[in-house]
Amino acid sequence: MSAPEPPEAREPPGGYRVIVIAWLRRPAQRFILPNWLAITIRGWIFAWRALDEVELAHELTHVRQWREHGFVGYIRSYMAESARAKREGGDRYWDNKFEVEARAAEDVVRAKQHG
Repeated sequence: MSAPEPPEAREPPGGYRVIVIAWLRRPAQRFILPNWLAITIRGWIFAWRALDEVELAHELTHVRQWREHGFVGYIRSYMAESARAKREGGDRYWDNKFEVEARAAEDVVRAKQHG
């Protein structure tokens, strides 16, 4: 099963690959987040089902972030951002600037779909 093509402006240089592994759903929803759908590591997007355009835009933002920060830099920056969010009374995931940016990419695609 292939993922929908991303909007051209969101396609990162070097490409990406969506890898669908259905059995990831239960363990990831138990140990990562209850509503977990996908995780991006560099240019690989691991998901338990095919992603729609909105979901793909979110994950492609993470692909770009990985490329901008580098492997160690992304992990360090993401974790520091989660700690900052919690320290400021927010949620480690929802208030993490990496996730805020990815949700903004979702909004752009939604607006195009309904515009």
